[in-house]
Amino acid sequence: MPNLTNGLLDEYSGGLRRRLHTAILVVLLAVVPLAALIFTARSGLHSFTTRADVQAFSISFLSILFEAIPFVLLGAVVSGLIEMFVPAPTLLRFIPRGRLAQLAVGAGAGFLLPVCECGIIVIIRRLLRKGVPLRMALAYMLCAPIVNPVVIVATFAAYRGRPTWLLVPVARVVLGLGLGLIIAAWAGRSKFAREIKVAVAPDAAGDDQRTQLGIAGKISAALDHALNEFLDVALFLIAGAAVAALLQTAVSRAALAGFGHSPVLAVPGLMGLALVLNLCSEADAFVAATLSAALSVSAQLAFMVLGPMLQIKLILMYTMVFRRRLIFVLIATILAAVFVALELLALAEHFWGLGVTHGP
Repeated sequence: MPNLTNGLLDEYSGGLRRRLHTAILVVLLAVVPLAALIFTARSGLHSFTTRADVQAFSISFLSILFEAIPFVLLGAVVSGLIEMFVPAPTLLRFIPRGRLAQLAVGAGAGFLLPVCECGIIVIIRRLLRKGVPLRMALAYMLCAPIVNPVVIVATFAAYRGRPTWLLVPVARVVLGLGLGLIIAAWAGRSKFAREIKVAVAPDAAGDDQRTQLGIAGKISAALDHALNEFLDVALFLIAGAAVAALLQTAVSRAALAGFGHSPVLAVPGLMGLALVLNLCSEADAFVAATLSAALSVSAQLAFMVLGPMLQIKLILMYTMVFRRRLIFVLIATILAAVFVALELLALAEHFWGLGVTHGP
């Protein structure tokens, strides 16, 4: 038995060392030719890189990337810890049989695992591999970025001192939770279970082997898994950030916010802004609050409810976990549910004057 434990520990720690050494070697080998290329092309690229649109794209791209990377890394670490410290049989024992109960547990997990929407992708991929039902994973994926404690506190902080300091944060949680559960129930039906790319069957043999590792070995193996998950996600994150930055450069924010008080156009306009900006759910409330004087309450909520569920970069990251059909179903269902709910609220706000739309 000690030989088996030592072998597994050597395998995991050796894999981590090999990947780290490879990453360092690649970086070192890339630095010299990249520096030479930049130095040679500097004069030729100067007129291009100083253009206002190119600089705007660069700033948007880097801000999206640097904002998302810490949360993706956190999600990868949580995924690795789940893999090594939560055996599939143990996890499955805590999953209720009823559909409503599964949805409730999935949404409630957002309070226990407060991860941003980018980091959640790697976590649900790991949970689905462990055998967690699709509807439960979707409930966590859609609700957690809105109902987790960090986001709730951030939303209250963003609206502190404003007339809507209580209305908007509470409405955001209620709408995010309610719509997230409805969407998860619809898209998580058994007919879509085959649209998952990851292997759903629990890895019983792997769990048996991992029980032989000590704490140090499990932590080393968890970091190895986290590194693999992070590298898998990084490509999709970079591609999504580039597309989002390109759209931000091409689409004027003022054009979308210019009709912020229209009972018909404000909601789809701010939904479009949420798709394009790709803000973290812990930061989007501050953007919405700064625009509150120009936006109705329903428009602000459309921005803060849709963004954590659906963004350009998230759509690309969804391809890691789901097949094309389920991605289309998720996109259509999320857009339709948010649009209908917030348009009804916008009409009520317009005709009956619900809420207070202006800041101080």
